[in-house]
This record gives sequence, C-alpha cells and structure tokens, in this order.
Amino acid sequence: MPVIFRYRRDEDVRIYDLRVVEGGGTALWRITVRPGQSDVEIKEDDFTSVEMALRYFEEVERSLIAGGWKEAAAPATAGPLRGRTRS
Repeated sequence: MPVIFRYRRDEDVRIYDLRVVEGGGTALWRITVRPGQSDVEIKEDDFTSVEMALRYFEEVERSLIAGGWKEAAAPATAGPLRGRTRS
C-alpha cells in the first residue's frame, strides 16, 4: 500500500494510503494512529482517474495544514503500519 502522505498533530498521526480496488481503480484510506488506542481506518474515496485523485489529495493536504497538522516522517522502528513511508 503506497503511503500518499503522513501528518502529525500533537500525538495523533494521520496516514493516507492508496489500495487497489478489485475490478479497477484505487481507494484512498485514512488511518488515524493514537497512542494507547487501536488504529482507526476509514475509506475516504474511490478514484478511477489520476487527475481526480490529485485534486483530492491537494485539498486534503490544504485542510490538514489549516487544521494545524504538520507533515511527519515515518518512524524508523515500528510495526508494519507505522513503518511505512511516503511514496
């Protein structure tokens, strides 16, 4: 699963990644990681066009930044989810 971007606000981390959809296209998923809690995965949207996906990603990044989120690097040591890096 390619990670599109990863943002942090305080201790919370939001990871956005793409997953191939059976039958064609891709789905964007948001994973929220909070210390001491189970990770929460939410399907954001399905895309069949690269142009639509790029516009959506730009809007999500603008919204995160406006909400006080900062781009975050993947931790060097972590489990499979927390160890992914932005592609």
